[in-house]
Amino acid sequence: MRTSALAFIVTLTTFGACAVWLPSAAAQQPDDRSLGRIKHADSVTIDCSACPRALANAGKTARQELTSWDRFRIVNDPKKADLIFMFSSNPYLGDYLTRKGPDERPVRIESTIMTVIDPRTGETLWSDSRRWGSLRVAGATRDLIGELRGEMEAESRKWTLDEVFGCRGAAAYQALAFATPEAALQRPELGVRRMDEESDRLTVSSPQAPEFCRRAQLLIGADHKIDGFEVVASEADALDVAAILAQADQFDFTSGKDPQTQKVHFTAQTTDKKTIIRFEVRGRRAILSRVTYLY
Repeated sequence: MRTSALAFIVTLTTFGACAVWLPSAAAQQPDDRSLGRIKHADSVTIDCSACPRALANAGKTARQELTSWDRFRIVNDPKKADLIFMFSSNPYLGDYLTRKGPDERPVRIESTIMTVIDPRTGETLWSDSRRWGSLRVAGATRDLIGELRGEMEAESRKWTLDEVFGCRGAAAYQALAFATPEAALQRPELGVRRMDEESDRLTVSSPQAPEFCRRAQLLIGADHKIDGFEVVASEADALDVAAILAQADQFDFTSGKDPQTQKVHFTAQTTDKKTIIRFEVRGRRAILSRVTYLY
């Protein structure tokens, strides 16, 4: 639905959905050093080897959540991973490097435990659990990953509209315009890689790109060519809607509701159709969701 800038403001203040996150009191609070090591990691492997019966849903859900987050590359070989996301119903014993064979402890699926491990030392970097029983393993897994994400993104970064627009002409990404995915993967100097080993989706990461878009997803069109790239905002990324409304003549505004999540969203698309800024509405707040750049 197309709307004017005024209607955009009115809808922001009258619709939306509130999201509340309540962390577990049993959380192992990481020190700044451990959390810093998680923040600097690039790749993860998911270990659900001690996940019998319903607990196996933890591994499947974790892959879905991490793919959606697009913060880490998912690899299958622990030797190639910077972190291990281990799921279990028994506490981790710190024996990742020394244990021989599978964990032989009996498993009662009362709790879903997520432990982030340094694969080089076996050290626990972060851990928490949800005592939600066997029927809510998937929900517990989503909540645990959401908790870790919230801690990693606790410090908000407020971007300016100029910084967001600065990505449109990024030379590193313009070099990929209308290339095939196969050709893009042959440009390692541009930081192109698969999102994970089981996906055809591509990410690009270049230190030469403006800070806002140093990590992005490449958009593959129907003609099997790269049509643009997209930055998925984190909880820490903020862009003031007022900055866009101050330049309302440069944008076309649309609004809608996701049929699956029922979340209200708004987009501000530049009149040249090259940049699309999307917000989600939570209560009375507009949260930056993603920015799409088309060639």
